[in-house]
Amino acid sequence: MDDEVKVPNHIYQMSTINALVSGLYDGCVSLSKLLKKGNFGIGTFKGLDGELTLLNGTFYRTKPDGSVYVCSKNVSVPFAVVTEMENYNTYNIQNCTSYEDIRKELDSFIESKNIFYAFYMEGKFNYVKTRTVVKQNMPYKPMAEAVKNQPMFEYNDVDGYVVGFRCPDYVEGLNVPGYHFHFINKDKKFGGHVSEFSIESVKAYVQNCSCFRMELPKNENFYNMEVKDRNDEITSVEK
Repeated sequence: MDDEVKVPNHIYQMSTINALVSGLYDGCVSLSKLLKKGNFGIGTFKGLDGELTLLNGTFYRTKPDGSVYVCSKNVSVPFAVVTEMENYNTYNIQNCTSYEDIRKELDSFIESKNIFYAFYMEGKFNYVKTRTVVKQNMPYKPMAEAVKNQPMFEYNDVDGYVVGFRCPDYVEGLNVPGYHFHFINKDKKFGGHVSEFSIESVKAYVQNCSCFRMELPKNENFYNMEVKDRNDEITSVEK
């Protein structure tokens, strides 16, 4: 397969969530390369310098104050998940008052919990609670320590966009099982990792992804990393 071709129903991932949570925050892939893999996605930046959201072909970085700005494509990232959204089903979601209710609604749209799904939602949200990671300096701490005092933000009655994925349970250590979303408001002024949200009315684009491709970091830190079971840490930092 040509590495430069965007493929529908295909997820491209750089690195593993276990490596990221272990503290491997060095840049492994440029945004320009990621853009060749898809037009929607999520991740973080070198040194945990903010949340990454790829929205309709544009990369946004969330700052520690919750604000977002467009990124230069020569920036590198340690972890990202992207897809080309072009072969999807659309649904309308209304009056879901909690993340739990939203998960149940999205579960009703999927055929199987054993494959991957990409999601893009646009519309009006009653409430969104976000957080963002803050840039770390070397020597890097494991993420469970790095995010202890991360900034949290709450927004009410906001129009915007949610991007993310649902991964099967069997990907533990490679990615985050279940749902993982990032948010950006309609004016592209603020956003971050979604901790909780409530929907008034949105259009949801749901794409099943039967092909998952992961590229591993090509650096000494990854090669020498001691692989540990960090599933409890992954669960705690991704809440």
